[in-house]
Amino acid sequence: EWLWHVLQLTNDAVMTLRPGHGLTAATRDVMLHVRTTTQPWLLSADDPRFLDAIDAALARCDWAAVGWGVDDNPASLEQILSHGNSVWRVNIAGQCLERRIDETVTAAITTAIANTGQQASEHLAEAWTSTYGRRPDPDRAYAEAVKAVEALAGPLVSPLNNKPTLGTVIRDLGNQTGQWELSLADEDGHPAPPGRLIEMLRLLWEGQSRHAGGTNSRRHTQSEAEAALHLAAALVQWLNLGVLRSKP
Repeated sequence: EWLWHVLQLTNDAVMTLRPGHGLTAATRDVMLHVRTTTQPWLLSADDPRFLDAIDAALARCDWAAVGWGVDDNPASLEQILSHGNSVWRVNIAGQCLERRIDETVTAAITTAIANTGQQASEHLAEAWTSTYGRRPDPDRAYAEAVKAVEALAGPLVSPLNNKPTLGTVIRDLGNQTGQWELSLADEDGHPAPPGRLIEMLRLLWEGQSRHAGGTNSRRHTQSEAEAALHLAAALVQWLNLGVLRSKP
């Protein structure tokens, strides 16, 4: 019913339409996207294309436009999925399906995305979608997680470098340890040196498979992508909060 209403822009009872007659542009677009000749609302519930059609509808409908009913929007779909204990949920932007995980974890990532600069936010959001979306892409997720950290750490640590990588940031920070400190205290109550942050950055950087043909060249696993995403989110939060700071 939800698919029928949002794709055909109607609250009428669900029906089968003759091919080529009465299908809206949105319906035809979704059918083309999921590669089916079956009208999306008629797909079997156990057909993977059914969820793909819902995902495509979320991405292609203009939810900012007026005229959507209270039962025909991303929020109403999320309510259906939640009440059905679905493993899938509507993402916070209402633009796609994503795997439902612990709410506190989701909230932490959402906060990191919302409270950082645009570039880092976009990379972190893409890393999230590539990790937990309908079509997980662990390689892309890992790469985007690294870029999110680079977007903040590069200008902070290496402001004169026009193309800083996480590798150059780690090198520069290691060469300037006497100039930096953490807002966290060490065992003596003094600001801790940046060494432990450098280790976190190095763990993210060195775990990435970047160059084909190298000794570390491989496809990333889903587990690696998830770990990289959550580590990157923590690093983004730290950098946003000023945990890494110049010594007075």
